[in-house]
Amino acid sequence: MGQKLRIVFMGTPGLAIPALESLLLKHEVVAVYTKAPKPAGRGQQETLSVVHQMALQHNVAVHTPRTLRLPEEQEVLKTLKPDVIVVVAYGLILPQEVLDIPQYGCINIHPSDLPRWRGAAPLHWTILEGDRETAVCIMQMDAGMDTGPVLLRQKVSLNDHITTKELHDHAAKLGAGLLIEVLRQLPRGKVQPVKQSEANVTMARKLVPADEILDFERDVRLVQAQVRAFSPKPGSYFMYNGEIVKVIAADYELNHGLDAPAGTVLDEHLSIACHNGVLKPTLLQRAGKKMIYTDAFLRGFTIPKGVKL
Repeated sequence: MGQKLRIVFMGTPGLAIPALESLLLKHEVVAVYTKAPKPAGRGQQETLSVVHQMALQHNVAVHTPRTLRLPEEQEVLKTLKPDVIVVVAYGLILPQEVLDIPQYGCINIHPSDLPRWRGAAPLHWTILEGDRETAVCIMQMDAGMDTGPVLLRQKVSLNDHITTKELHDHAAKLGAGLLIEVLRQLPRGKVQPVKQSEANVTMARKLVPADEILDFERDVRLVQAQVRAFSPKPGSYFMYNGEIVKVIAADYELNHGLDAPAGTVLDEHLSIACHNGVLKPTLLQRAGKKMIYTDAFLRGFTIPKGVKL
């Protein structure tokens, strides 16, 4: 095993959990930084992030500052004397004063093939745009948005079935392993930073509710990718008779000669015309109802052939 490092860990959602688990086993986690508790549920009770909960379970000090730009917050970090700050989907910007504190800098697990999909929602946009390959990168952080040099990269092949949730879980586990390898090599000076190309940058902007509305005018492969990107929650959807119908899973068939208008229901199984092919929903959900298979759904909620959605 390599040198045990003093780590300050910064993260908030489930994506960060495998990395934190690995660090707790291999290194000295001197503090955890996470987003402040938020009111949630019907009672609007404050809910701790999953990272916050794990830190408490392991008796690690937790910090929840609203910003890291204040000099007093930066002084707290300095007193922790971290060798490295590890960041995984934290949610706050790290100013240069923070980036300069650790001996080995701040490193980040980023779940995309940088410089493709820098920004807020890389996993969703990887799926939404039908990428056939992605990567998990360990990146040395700088003052830009996911612009720092890559310390280690591992490619990931994608198929027509993987959802954002499945990619999220795979990237979280893979990233944790890559992180431990980078931390093993850092003190030995064996990590070679590779500067990102600026030629093929794409930005993964923050998602908005409108992104969940199925657009049947698009290439059928991208419509099916839209289904996978939001499955199972919140779910992509179309409207019929004033009601939201979520498509939780779907197959597709290419048909370049299809002449039906996009959005037309082609048969009694809810096959839907799209650009270049046919979307075939396999799992559907109405508001407040359970997810059910398409044939069972249609027995209780008829959407006839010829309807344009």
